[in-house]
Amino acid sequence: MMKKVNYLVIVLMLGFLVGCAQMNPIGNVQGNEFYSAKLRAIDPNNHDALAKHYEDTADEMKVKLQEQKKLLEEYEERSNSYGRKGQDLQSRITAKIRQYENTIKENLKEAAIHRKMIQEEEKRELGFNK
Repeated sequence: MMKKVNYLVIVLMLGFLVGCAQMNPIGNVQGNEFYSAKLRAIDPNNHDALAKHYEDTADEMKVKLQEQKKLLEEYEERSNSYGRKGQDLQSRITAKIRQYENTIKENLKEAAIHRKMIQEEEKRELGFNK
């Protein structure tokens, strides 16, 4: 009887833990929601604010990228002491580095587009003022 109760408690605890587990890392989910909310708050015609948002986001990603590169370097220096788990961590960090690099490129590209739109608007305004 006691074994059944212990077994039931363990199954319930595991079920609870699995139910509470998140599929995506919390940092990514919260970060994306945060950046999306900030972006939605900006007037789509305010190209200067949009460009600044994308540049700021790229700068924040650069900091995170450097942190990941430093972490990867630490794992590579002591890869023998981590074993198989270390290889898995290195793979995840390498993937995250690629993700940050791509995000930085995309944000800088968006910022450049909005900066170009600002220049075109200024040229149009100068043309109308003549």
